Amino acid sequence: MYLIERQKKMLGLLLSSDNWMTGIKIGYILGITDRTVRNDVKNLNEALKEYPKSYVEAVRGKGYLLVSEYRKELLEQVEQTNVNETTKGRLCNLALEILTVDEPIMLDDLEEDFFISRTSLEATIKSINVQCAADGVQNAVRRKKNAIYTECEEEERRKLIRKFIVISEEQSGEMLKDEYGFLNREHTGILMKHICHVLAKQGMQLMDKDMMELVLYLYIQCMRIQKGCLVTMKCGKTRQSVPRMLWKIAEELTNLLEHDMKVRYPEKEMILLTCHLSDVRMMKVDRFSKKEIEAIIEPRYLVIVEEMLNDIKNDFMLDLTKDEELFVDLILHIRFSIKFGKDSPHQGNPLLETMKNQYPFVFELSTYIFSRFYEALGIELNENQLGYIAAHLGAALERLENRESGSDLKIAVCSNMNLAVIRLLMAKLHSLYTNVEISGPYPVYDIERIISEEPAMIVTTTSSNIFREVQIPVITISPMLESEDVLAINKKIGELKREAVVPGVSNGIEQYFDEELYFPQLEMDSRESVLQFLCRKVVKKGYASEELLGNTLEREKIAPTIFANKIAAPHPIRVCAYKTVIAVAVLKNSVPWGNLEARLIFLLVVRGSDMKYMNSFFELTSKLVWDKEKVRKLIEIEQFNDFIKKLA
Repeated sequence: MYLIERQKKMLGLLLSSDNWMTGIKIGYILGITDRTVRNDVKNLNEALKEYPKSYVEAVRGKGYLLVSEYRKELLEQVEQTNVNETTKGRLCNLALEILTVDEPIMLDDLEEDFFISRTSLEATIKSINVQCAADGVQNAVRRKKNAIYTECEEEERRKLIRKFIVISEEQSGEMLKDEYGFLNREHTGILMKHICHVLAKQGMQLMDKDMMELVLYLYIQCMRIQKGCLVTMKCGKTRQSVPRMLWKIAEELTNLLEHDMKVRYPEKEMILLTCHLSDVRMMKVDRFSKKEIEAIIEPRYLVIVEEMLNDIKNDFMLDLTKDEELFVDLILHIRFSIKFGKDSPHQGNPLLETMKNQYPFVFELSTYIFSRFYEALGIELNENQLGYIAAHLGAALERLENRESGSDLKIAVCSNMNLAVIRLLMAKLHSLYTNVEISGPYPVYDIERIISEEPAMIVTTTSSNIFREVQIPVITISPMLESEDVLAINKKIGELKREAVVPGVSNGIEQYFDEELYFPQLEMDSRESVLQFLCRKVVKKGYASEELLGNTLEREKIAPTIFANKIAAPHPIRVCAYKTVIAVAVLKNSVPWGNLEARLIFLLVVRGSDMKYMNSFFELTSKLVWDKEKVRKLIEIEQFNDFIKKLA
């Protein structure tokens, strides 16, 4: 049941009375007009359809009466409204009232309209100014004797109006739902329909959040133009400097709005609309080409992204420079991130922890981009933004893996089962892995022939012990190919594909551990104390410069290097190692590390020539993230050799 704040209050009033309530009385209590009461009753009756035979009866001359056998359940809906939400609703409604009216408003009128005391009114106005100041507009709401008014540039006023329109998390479909009833739903529906129509003609579309932002921008722009309030600030652009495609979209949109809303769009407003369109993540249904993106995006972003991809190629031996999809996606995402800032609510990332735990290598590549971007523009990207960049990089890496290794992969099947079972197993494997060569089945006695044909991996229904001398990955599976077998095969295929494009460590990762840099049962009380201890030990051994601690703390500021299962893998943001080494701290008690806790810490100190092995180093942590039992045993081990043996 979706109700805005005001409608919940109205429902509460009707629930509290067994008698008829007039629209005038409801309007007086809620501080709204009789017309708004009638509109809200319509919405209430729509929402009440969830409860059989429940409705608000309206009779001329009597008023309104709630009819329902579910009064207890409806009361629970109303009681979900808390004091903080009521205060927030009052602040937003009051701010919108002040910002959208162009003449001074008497304080007495506001007291009466919002059913609020003078003390509460003045406190709310003060809070509005504080929030406006956070957006760079000082003293937007001013007082003159017994009246208040807004004083700021028109473009700033529109941004502030947007700030106080709270969109419901439940908004969906063809219209926006705002929490406090400011928007006209019919109007937003028309805007959305026009935007979809115009973009479809250009073969383009928007993601949900971008559609919401564009609808709100046009809603506010149109509302202000209708009132004769035009922008006076200079945006630094002319019609000739606007990309032709964006002008065409703006022109078609404004033509439709002029017809529907009976409003005339001046050229300056159209130019501002194109500026906003250039900041929207507009997608072609069949994607932008690199050439198309170069025509509508500022050259500096093109240069920066090209340099980033070249840096990744040189430092990590990973060539993503030929991936046009990645190039376009990075430019659009980074430009959007810069526009809205690192603290914008638009930058939330529900998959951040998943990205860090399952794809630590590509997340690390994204932090590499952070440092390059900061050096070029002095702009910081936050952890959520880096998570999205990591997703783009991960997609590019998947595409590269499929191009480089997909059809060359061969899986050999070895089984001692009877013929019928083997045929069923082979049929299942062929149906699941259409892009992989499945060879066999081979009998157990023919291991030499299996090895001579050089498969990438072996799957067998027998014990893997018979392959203990074989240097090829072996996976033991059930003859019926259970779901966990498929997961194990898929995981190994992913690793093999990754190894085909990203250099892997030869002779095992254990070569980078040092017994003198292994510290079991360490007593520490903070992340900083752990890092100070480990960095000091590494520097003392002569494996890194004195900059190690500073560079490692700087990397932690970008995004904490914490993973699930109490594992952390700190490392410096810049190369400062003379020798690649992994220092280990096993803590007696967990310490706070970002928004999680850490107990098993691997300090990765990697020299420049070994940066190409970063994927192998992070595979170490990504495997441990999902193995709680192994981590538990590692934490209990005190001897270095036992620790390395268990780890390997």
